[in-house]
Amino acid sequence: MIIKLIAAFIGLSEGIVVGSALVAFLTLLDIVPRLAQLSSSEGSMKLFERIIIFSGTIIPLVGFLEINLHIGNFLVGVIGFTTGIYIGSLAAALAEVTNVIPVLVNRFRLNNYVKYIFFSLASGKVVGSLIYWMKINK
Repeated sequence: MIIKLIAAFIGLSEGIVVGSALVAFLTLLDIVPRLAQLSSSEGSMKLFERIIIFSGTIIPLVGFLEINLHIGNFLVGVIGFTTGIYIGSLAAALAEVTNVIPVLVNRFRLNNYVKYIFFSLASGKVVGSLIYWMKINK
């Protein structure tokens, strides 16, 4: 019994450390404000923050408790599509904040193709999410 309590305490502590590191990372790099600026939705910053909190708390809990939702392929596709769009946008904001994209654009002279680069990043995340949720994670 004591070993289970110690294991639970260690697991909770690790979760708190990882969650704190994620929040510090997102805060330090101003990811949420940059995401809102990139998507021209500065008024939705509170919604973005709540989505990050919700997804960082509830979704791992659902996976840990092995809760199965029988919602059908169509709804899984819609959820995968919207999740992919959001993760792609978040990845694009992260990449831009860390100046990866501006350096690549300047080095390879891709100034006219920036919108295609962002579209391909988001599309890749959407397709990857759809493949995962509809084919791999059955």
